Amino acid sequence: MPEMEPLDEAAEEISIEAPEADAVEQHQLVKVAEDRRWPERVPFDADPADVTEQERTVDLDDDDYR
Repeated sequence: MPEMEPLDEAAEEISIEAPEADAVEQHQLVKVAEDRRWPERVPFDADPADVTEQERTVDLDDDDYR
């Protein structure tokens, strides 16, 4: 995966207390969605941030979505 640092470089920075998988994941680059855009219609009584989040499409492998 080109967006990941080599494990040897990341291993030097990993804390002893952090689980290895978590620490390596924290050193990965963040993917920015290309399709983020302002919604076409925002109801008057809705929070614009909430409307934007509702329009978001989630990939099947998106583990961070809650």
